[in-house]
Amino acid sequence: MEPKYYDIIDRQFEEQLTSLGKVIAFPSISQGDPEPGMPLGRNIHNALEYMLELARTMGFSARSLDGYCGVVDYGEGDEMLMIMAHLDVVPTGNGWSSDPFTLTRKGDRLVGRGVLDDKGPAISALYALKAVKEAGVPLRRRVRIFLGCDEERGWSCVDRYKQTEPDPTLAFTPDGEYPVINSEKNIGQTTYIKKLSGSEVRISCGTVPNVIPGEALAELPFTPEPVTAKHGMQLSGTDGELRAVGRSGHASTPQDAQNALLALLDALKEQPLNAEDLATASSLAALLGFDQHGEAFGLNVTDPSGSLTLSPNMLSWNENEVSITLDCRFPFSVTPEQLLKAEDEKFAQIGFTRTWQRISAGHYIDPDCELVKTLLAIYSEATGKKAEPLSIGGGTYARSFENAVAFGVEPEGEPAQAHMPDESCTVESIRFDTRLIAEAIKRLAGA
Repeated sequence: MEPKYYDIIDRQFEEQLTSLGKVIAFPSISQGDPEPGMPLGRNIHNALEYMLELARTMGFSARSLDGYCGVVDYGEGDEMLMIMAHLDVVPTGNGWSSDPFTLTRKGDRLVGRGVLDDKGPAISALYALKAVKEAGVPLRRRVRIFLGCDEERGWSCVDRYKQTEPDPTLAFTPDGEYPVINSEKNIGQTTYIKKLSGSEVRISCGTVPNVIPGEALAELPFTPEPVTAKHGMQLSGTDGELRAVGRSGHASTPQDAQNALLALLDALKEQPLNAEDLATASSLAALLGFDQHGEAFGLNVTDPSGSLTLSPNMLSWNENEVSITLDCRFPFSVTPEQLLKAEDEKFAQIGFTRTWQRISAGHYIDPDCELVKTLLAIYSEATGKKAEPLSIGGGTYARSFENAVAFGVEPEGEPAQAHMPDESCTVESIRFDTRLIAEAIKRLAGA
């Protein structure tokens, strides 16, 4: 017999989809201009306030932590189960067939920025907790939903949380893949700059370090020479412009994207540029090629935590300098020092100097612990599949706390949707996610 809270989820499902549409409508891109009381910008502030008010109408205690994040609480006790989701989203980019900030139903799928990463799961967590509450499930641990607002860029939301709030006893985030992710690779992001003297090239490509650009444009003082596109991408040249079009995607899975920045560099080296610009474009193209695993840097490493991936995702080129930002997901057998040394040496050979870096240490939790075993059992029972924990290159909130994992919501075997144009999921997958989160609350926090 299905638990009572499943019936409640089904009964309120249309209301849940309506709420999802409302939070999708906030263009809460993670680079808003700060305003008084809104440190991450007005759109993120409005999305957070909407979710907190929705939680209050459900009878939960809900509060903002200075606009960086919010917490929704239910139950009592010294021990806490925390479910961690985020409301900020990456920029939309090109290639959408509908308005990214309108939840659009296309057949059995729902399309909208954040429907999968991570507004849909945030709504699912809230409605799962509501169903558990209304079903009268007794708790031995209190439950908290953490609503972060800076996951895609700087994690200032986590920093603010840790200033005043306790670590959870155990936690999971519905911001990864099924069945359960217990291991996340290290993340290294770096920027390298080369000074120029009167460049004629103008490029502004990429939005954030962890998104592979699907389009790249160079402004040139001439009509570009025709160049044959490679790897399924497209190139076009008009008076004064050279454009490359690929497919955007998440930096942790470059195999699922087509990096237009690489295609643009490859085409630039065939253009009649001045000597300095040609040398710069040629050296970058030669170093980066169309690699995905840091081959040219001697970083093509694979160990039990996964394979190293490396992608250049932002390029800025003006009269005085060229700047390139890379994202690397590196396995545990590679140290941050090894990564930076390899990148520094290769970029120094072509005249570039590192000016910025951000390293996020990887995360690992014992697969035999209560948290992992319980979540694996929930997934196996729901799907009939034998489930094993995963290691990924993506970085989730799980790495912020010792006893934490990612639990869903990307289905096994489906192409990656996060950070993609036309980000989508099926209607029934939202119901499935909500049910599994409710079941996790019952088993991990129930009496």
